[in-house]
Amino acid sequence: MSKTCSRSRCAICEEPFDAIYQIASSDYDHLVCTQCDSEAVTKGGKKPKHGNEYLGRDSVIEKDGKQVVRMDPDVGDNPVFIDGNKCWRRYEVGGWVTQLDPFDCDSIDEFCDQISR
Repeated sequence: MSKTCSRSRCAICEEPFDAIYQIASSDYDHLVCTQCDSEAVTKGGKKPKHGNEYLGRDSVIEKDGKQVVRMDPDVGDNPVFIDGNKCWRRYEVGGWVTQLDPFDCDSIDEFCDQISR
């Protein structure tokens, strides 16, 4: 696990981000790469859920006699764990970014406060 914060390398495996990923995610400290993120589990060891699945509701609903897609809200499981490391997911625009928590925070709000210092 990285002891220092780098925006160019994964906080878990320390592999460098490709140029596009690095630009797109340059606003996030302690960022986790997509490969490591794919290994995330909940505290109970299950695959994390987000959006409609997290809320236990269907993504396709009937409205005025037609089927429509219900957009995923920006919610999901937190924290998640990758190789025993606590991480927080910030859900935005139907997706998320995952960040390693080197502070062992009790909530995502506490984590966001820590990284903004």
